[in-house]
Amino acid sequence: MKKYIVALLVTMFVLSFAAAVFAQKSDTIVFIPKSTDVTYWLFLRKGAADKGNELGYKIDYQGVARESEIAGQVSLVSNIAASKPAGILMAATDAKALVPPVEQAIKDGVPIIMVDSGVDSDAPYASITTDNFDGAYKAGKLLAEMIGGKGKVINLGITAGSETGVQRSEGFIKAIQEYPDIVLLPVQWTSAEAATAMNITSDLLTSNPDINGIFSAAAPMGVGAAQALKARGLDKKIKLVTFDPSPEVLPLFEEGVIHGIIAQDPYQMGYRGVELLDTIIKGGAIDNKKIQIPVAVITAENYDKPETQKLLQTPDKF
Repeated sequence: MKKYIVALLVTMFVLSFAAAVFAQKSDTIVFIPKSTDVTYWLFLRKGAADKGNELGYKIDYQGVARESEIAGQVSLVSNIAASKPAGILMAATDAKALVPPVEQAIKDGVPIIMVDSGVDSDAPYASITTDNFDGAYKAGKLLAEMIGGKGKVINLGITAGSETGVQRSEGFIKAIQEYPDIVLLPVQWTSAEAATAMNITSDLLTSNPDINGIFSAAAPMGVGAAQALKARGLDKKIKLVTFDPSPEVLPLFEEGVIHGIIAQDPYQMGYRGVELLDTIIKGGAIDNKKIQIPVAVITAENYDKPETQKLLQTPDKF
């Protein structure tokens, strides 16, 4: 009788373990962007989808509507992790607020790779980002050259809690500090919203009529600043440099309202992110946990070159 009970218990354990393993065998990787209202993330999704197709994964795309919805992203990560996907690819809206759900998800067996914007934790299996400090530093140097090394400039930031936002603001400030004849106004955080950037730019232009340069840390703010300049007829007078050659930015660049663009490669972030997740899912290890992708500087002089055209975030590419 005892042998029978022991055998029964062993069988039940094995079946329970097998059921648990089977339940966790998902073929879906979820990509969580910072927000769904910015086209930039579609290029990262395209890279993830292409690599997912190669490896046999479905790529699900879920995110909060706006980058300012930090609490919403915290809840979203927890809910998605509870559904036990094969893995999560995500960009954090806030480097600190997203630490608890990310760490808990990984503790519960869901691998996470950070892309574009990470968290203040070593828990993620890897982080693939743009070299944000260097990109913003290059933007600062470019803008300084465009205004002749003197004047007054605006710094339109993303969000104060965003890893990306902080790095870009610091990189830009570092570059401008090398020009003693340039006055840099305090960074203005915009939550990466075009309307907010437009209103802030308009107000600063009113209170600082001697402004001759603007830096935008992401495409939405570049669009907002451009709209403010056009409304005042200052688009040919004030130089504007922004991150991201997005579909909204390119027409303004071609029109001469935006004068320089710092181009990232979000496609590669998504593509390599899924590749690394697949490594973890299959029991492998990642040697380099911090991967930085260099930026390219786009100006009127190199805009038509093939290597530049490849980086343009045009709708046909997603």
